[in-house]
Amino acid sequence: MASAEPQWFYRHSEGWFWYKSISEPGEQTETQQITSTLSQEPSTNWIRRNIGQYLDRAIDEPSKENISAYLYLNKIVKDKAERFAHAGKRVIESDPYLDENVRRPISPAAAKINDDMVQHAREQVLQKIAQVAGLVFYYQGKCRLCQLQAQTLMALSQRYGFRLISFSTDGKLIPNLPDSRIDRQPNPTLNIQTYPALFLMKPPDEIIQLRQGVSSYIDLHNRIVDAAREAQWISEQDYKSTSITRDVWNVSSTNPIPYTRQTQKLHSIGQIDNEH
Repeated sequence: MASAEPQWFYRHSEGWFWYKSISEPGEQTETQQITSTLSQEPSTNWIRRNIGQYLDRAIDEPSKENISAYLYLNKIVKDKAERFAHAGKRVIESDPYLDENVRRPISPAAAKINDDMVQHAREQVLQKIAQVAGLVFYYQGKCRLCQLQAQTLMALSQRYGFRLISFSTDGKLIPNLPDSRIDRQPNPTLNIQTYPALFLMKPPDEIIQLRQGVSSYIDLHNRIVDAAREAQWISEQDYKSTSITRDVWNVSSTNPIPYTRQTQKLHSIGQIDNEH
């Protein structure tokens, strides 16, 4: 029979019928839907609900259309994140309650000055603690770690004026350790499990365990201050002066943002995009 179309035999470039690209059912509709959806930037809510489907489709059926659709959607997410980061940076820099530079200077020179001021305040607080409390040190004279800790404690005692009372539990005294005695059976309430063991004591009967095992010079600074604060031997103001960061939420010289104003700000920035 005559036909307007050339017969199959003469259509050489077409090849066998199974070489032809046959569109899957609904493929054209899906492509149109992707193009329509991504032509306008979708909301974050829509992306959250649908991006997993695009990723799954791109992995299970890695066609150009499926992979492109996911990559375009992923790029939109990155663009949104970048805009959010830039806007957030501006907000943080304009709000002292959010700016970490207020809590501790970012500039190396300013941070060094801040740390020096904190170190000076910590030394004053330690001297104040030394006026009401002393150090009690349990050790074993043959223990090399105990000998090392003894040197640290002697330096700490001489620096801040702590009275240091030491007890050897194996009968061997560490040379040059002041006020060192022998006590082979420490009080069980101290719960000493290993040596060296260090305690902070306020006469007549208040005693706080600082550390069992070796501690560095700076670590002892911090632990003594923390223990004195927990025991309320120093004021909260003294304790805060030893921190390298400033607590901007609880500074008496600042006025917290009123709740109504904060609520309005949250409403103004919390708008949700219309879903596509």
